[in-house]
Amino acid sequence: MNKNIKSDVEEKTKRRSVQSKKNTIYHKPEIIFISTFPPKVCGIATYCQDLIQSLQIKFNESFTIIICPMETEDEHYQYEADPAYRLNTSDAISYLELADKINKNDRIQLVMLQHEFGFFNETPDGLLLFLQNLQKDLIITFHTVLPKPDPELKEKVKEISSFVKSIIVMTGISADILTNDYDISSDKIKVIPHGTHLLPFIDKISLKTKYGLKDKKVLSTFGLLGAGKNIETTLEALPEIVSQNPDVMFLIIGKTHPGIIKYEGEKYRDFLQDTIKRLHL
Repeated sequence: MNKNIKSDVEEKTKRRSVQSKKNTIYHKPEIIFISTFPPKVCGIATYCQDLIQSLQIKFNESFTIIICPMETEDEHYQYEADPAYRLNTSDAISYLELADKINKNDRIQLVMLQHEFGFFNETPDGLLLFLQNLQKDLIITFHTVLPKPDPELKEKVKEISSFVKSIIVMTGISADILTNDYDISSDKIKVIPHGTHLLPFIDKISLKTKYGLKDKKVLSTFGLLGAGKNIETTLEALPEIVSQNPDVMFLIIGKTHPGIIKYEGEKYRDFLQDTIKRLHL
């Protein structure tokens, strides 16, 4: 081939390549969060909303975050933006449909799932169906890690873990339990401590004075109430603690979880109040 012709062909090829790149629309990769979200009253919903906001502030140019709310058949929340993805946790088919929809979106590079056992009670095999059919990398956050599991629970957690790229827990103790009690490789587990909102500092003495606790040693628990909090364990220990430290005060702060009220009413709160009376606290 004549050198001039060859050079001209190469130049045209380069120009077409550059033009092709200019005409290509590059989409930022997407991360989808599967979780409960406000306005649902749920600690994990608030946690996930805060997490997403922090990621957007820090890494807004790196990826796009989309949400997939988890709802039962009876729940119909209005979100700030109408989500393109939803998971009906009461319907096994919904798990399969969600996996298929995520698989077909080439821009989704990562799936983040917030896990709490109570989320998946209505369709016990639903989560497994989703995991078996999902073709994307998945990171799961275990919000509850129970020690000394029975064989059924151990097998369930190990099976879930076998499908994920990484597991997030919020304490070193949770990581140790997963390794020692569930035989999950520590290489798969990442500890990211639970954050909290920054609040203006208020002197502790002035706060205790305001609430009539100036001369008390204050213990407390806070958040939505439910049997999983195991607050009765502290109550059972208090008589002996108070006998040696009469100035100890234990505050139980929080309303009962709406999901628990739906099925059990105030059963757990009543149980705690009865325990307090029985122990003469």
